[in-house]
Amino acid sequence: MIYITGDTHGDEKRFAPFKKLFPKRRDHLLVCGDFGFIWNGSPQERKTLSRLERLDCMILFVEGVHDNLDLLESYPLEEYCGGKVRRIGKNILWMQRGEFYTIEGVRIFALGGGESEDADEREAGVNWWPRELPSAEELAAARAALQKAGDEADIIITHQHPDLGLGLVDPRRRQINALGAFLRLMAETIHYRHWYFGGLHIDRTVTPKMTAVFEKILRYQP
Repeated sequence: MIYITGDTHGDEKRFAPFKKLFPKRRDHLLVCGDFGFIWNGSPQERKTLSRLERLDCMILFVEGVHDNLDLLESYPLEEYCGGKVRRIGKNILWMQRGEFYTIEGVRIFALGGGESEDADEREAGVNWWPRELPSAEELAAARAALQKAGDEADIIITHQHPDLGLGLVDPRRRQINALGAFLRLMAETIHYRHWYFGGLHIDRTVTPKMTAVFEKILRYQP
């Protein structure tokens, strides 16, 4: 089975229910950004990751705006279910930008990244990374991957929401960036069954095919 949740922000307690959800079989849990368990590389952080490795589920996440990209990129690159990942632990994988994965027969397109509202209050390379927004080259590669797949996906996983005027963000605070525009183009042109995004810290059904997810654990049902 495939489950989806929102930003975990390095909070191990968020995984407590998973011990009941995944008692005997290896299912997949997709995290929509701000995984947060790769932040400073401390011994305590490594201990936390080792405890997550004991869960009998595969944890796959896209990055948000509270993930240490320098540390993440130090992990080995490999392939999983048809797409590129970086392996953080035996059951913890970072899904790369613009990649497709076929999991349990379900085609999943992942595109992490976002833009920090408080970037001017953070320090580059310490708690903020300029690469948090995908580059023009990464977006072009993502577009090519979608075209190769016939502009179709079963699930789309992102951290940022598409810039569709969904009424979820105060227009006076809304940030306009290339990623939001790209996601809007995707929403208008890609055929998909369901789109899940984190980032807004709300659990809400936005449309019949689009869900903002935070603390809930949702089961994907085609």
